[in-house]
Amino acid sequence: MKIEIAHLPHDIIEIIYPSEVTPKDVTEYVEQLKKDITARGGAEWSALVDQSRLRVMPATVVGEMARLNAYAQQRGMKRSARVVSDPGSGLQAWRMTKNAGLTIPAKTFESRAEALSWLEAPDAD
Repeated sequence: MKIEIAHLPHDIIEIIYPSEVTPKDVTEYVEQLKKDITARGGAEWSALVDQSRLRVMPATVVGEMARLNAYAQQRGMKRSARVVSDPGSGLQAWRMTKNAGLTIPAKTFESRAEALSWLEAPDAD
């Protein structure tokens, strides 16, 4: 199963991870997301990353995702919300965010609804 990318209202790009990812899945996802970001022409957007099915991201993928997040921030990503299934996944998401050097607001949630609500109401912080 591939990593899914969807475009939602409120300038949100949603990424949904399957339970497992292969190097090929990651390569295809990175290429497609970079195309999608470039097509936005520098306009601001937010990311909703649903990793609730993915228990552990392979170590080789964590570094690549950190680089992708840094790339995204430089090209208009203004907020990032991650949906995780357990504290271990949340810790891994936090480490990836730290490794990316993100300076934008980034939070981890246990439900998609909470994450989406936070992204849709940025002034509610």
